[in-house]
Amino acid sequence: MSLNVVREYYSIIKNKIKHCYFETAILNIDKLLSVYPKDEHAYYFKGLCKFALNDYRNAIINYNTAIKLNPAYAKAYFNLGVTFYVIKDYDKALINIAKALIIFEKRKELDKKQRAIDALNLIKKERGA
Repeated sequence: MSLNVVREYYSIIKNKIKHCYFETAILNIDKLLSVYPKDEHAYYFKGLCKFALNDYRNAIINYNTAIKLNPAYAKAYFNLGVTFYVIKDYDKALINIAKALIIFEKRKELDKKQRAIDALNLIKKERGA
């Protein structure tokens, strides 16, 4: 598979996710992973789909795999934190969103940094309640 074909897969996958065709997106992701088993973006997208399908256990697995392949994958840390928040594991939610915040801060991604700060504040408030 050439780089252009991989980009085309990403485009197809993003479009399927945008239109809520999560199962079909997963089929495309799995096809991509069969050729590129170390594609952190594919695991991230699969995490998005699994989360959308309320399959939080597998969303966590996929986000963790993306992070293992790319320890600086801030969006994967953030979404992993959100997943832990949804299942009410607030400590793990805080840890992962804080990791995302640090990376966003280093990259000067101010909008994402603020989103992480807001998420941390929300979790801390809810955990304290």
